[in-house]
Amino acid sequence: MATEYYYYGQGKVSSKRLNGAPGTDKWRWWGDVSSLTFAIELESASHVESFSGNKGIARKFPISKKLTATAKVHQLDTASLAEVMYGAVTAIASGAVASEPLPTVAAGDMVKLEFGGVSALTIVDSAGTPATLPGANYVLDPRFGSLDIVSVPGGLTQPFKASYTRSAASQVNFLTQAQPIVLFRYEGINLAENNAPVIVEIYRMATDPLKELALISDGTTLSGADISLSALIDTTKSATGPLGQFGRMIQLPA
Repeated sequence: MATEYYYYGQGKVSSKRLNGAPGTDKWRWWGDVSSLTFAIELESASHVESFSGNKGIARKFPISKKLTATAKVHQLDTASLAEVMYGAVTAIASGAVASEPLPTVAAGDMVKLEFGGVSALTIVDSAGTPATLPGANYVLDPRFGSLDIVSVPGGLTQPFKASYTRSAASQVNFLTQAQPIVLFRYEGINLAENNAPVIVEIYRMATDPLKELALISDGTTLSGADISLSALIDTTKSATGPLGQFGRMIQLPA
C-alpha cells in the first residue's frame, strides 16, 4: 500500500529578473501572498475517422504544453508593482521647490501642487514687489500637496507662485518597460506532513500585466494584486533530463 501524502501549504514566493537593467537581477521576496495556483494545459489535435459510420476519434495527441500560475499579492510597494505594471522605479529626492506657478484661482477652487509631502509653504503674487497670500486664504493638505482656496484678497496680482519643501518619495511609472522574465521560486512548508519543505522552481516565467488593483477598499479584506504568469521553455536544459525545460517540484523530508 502506498504511503499517504497530503498537502496544506504556506510559504514564500521570490523571483529574480532575467531580462532587467543592471542591478535589477537580485532576488526579490514577494511578501505576503495569500494564494498561489499552478495549472498545466495541453493543446491537442485530433482526427475523426470516416470509415466506420461512428465518426470516432482515431487519433488525439498534444501539440502544445502550457504551464501558468496565478497569485494574489499583498505587498504593494513600488518595487512589487513595477513588475506587473511594466514600469521602472525612481526616487524623488527631498528638496526645495521655488516659485511653482499656480493657475488663476478664485474662492472655492482646488489646486494641486506638483509634489506631495509639502512643508514650509509660502504663496506670493506676481507683482514686482511680491505680496504674500495669507494662510487664512487657503487650506493645505500637506500629504498630497492639495490647496483649497478659501478667498482671494483684492489688490494681489495673479498668477500666484508657491515655494515649499517636498519630502522624499518613491514612484513607479506605467508601461515603460519590457515584459519581465523572471526565475520563479516557491519555498513552502506542508503543514499536513509535519511542515515538510517543498520547493517549486520555474526557470523562466513571463509576468503578465496587472489584472486589477482595488484602490478603494471595502469590508474587512486588504487589497491584493491579482497576478498571472506563464512559463517559457528553457532550451538550455534537456527536454528529457531530471530538471526538464519548464520547472520542477522538490519534496524534502520533514
